Amino acid sequence: MMEKINYINSLTGLLGDQFIENSHSIGQLIYWHKCSGDHIQVREHEPLRWLLINDTLQSVIDLNNPDLLLFPHLLCLGKHWQALKPPQKVLELGLGGGAIRNYLQYKYPKAQITSVEKNADIIDCYTQFFSSNKNEQLLCADAQQILKSAQNIDWIILDLFSQIDAPRFLFEEAFYKKIYSALNNNGVLFINFLSQHESQLKQLQQLLLDVFGCNVSPQKITGYVNHIVVVTKNLNR
Repeated sequence: MMEKINYINSLTGLLGDQFIENSHSIGQLIYWHKCSGDHIQVREHEPLRWLLINDTLQSVIDLNNPDLLLFPHLLCLGKHWQALKPPQKVLELGLGGGAIRNYLQYKYPKAQITSVEKNADIIDCYTQFFSSNKNEQLLCADAQQILKSAQNIDWIILDLFSQIDAPRFLFEEAFYKKIYSALNNNGVLFINFLSQHESQLKQLQQLLLDVFGCNVSPQKITGYVNHIVVVTKNLNR
């Protein structure tokens, strides 16, 4: 166990500011695709492979251990997940390079894990370069449409990419009402929220208070713009 921890620490040590800032130019380019103004690329340098959208780093995996969580915000999410009862149904909104999906499939092999990604090119890229080869319940669809019919979900993981700012619907009450309806009682919503402004966090907190009826305390990831938000649906509040 200690050997694995040391190995993970050595990898996370590589993913510092220099790596993140230069991830679009270092390593070997193994895939490049342009569609609708966006360009997607995959690069690798043993043992790491990573996905970029418009030169913005999205996801990194260890080719030898694709289930490992390497970024600090993912390690934070992992600690939350490990403290809970294993889920039966998980809905992931946003795929990227599939680091979350790969981890969940390895950690919870009996769970039904559905990942939703609107961009078909991202799904193709994940399947070809990042997949753990269990790709059923991988849907090319709009997250809001899927939420309309989703039900009895134990965990919903919200990790949607927007290059400039958070998608507008992340600040709409109707979106969180759909999530609330899709969750089981005691189901949990996890949000990887990229916030550049304190006002955005306050707006999100108010929305979750209005819909879920409880205050949340976003957890800032040191050195990153990521905030991890966790809120539980409780009908008996």
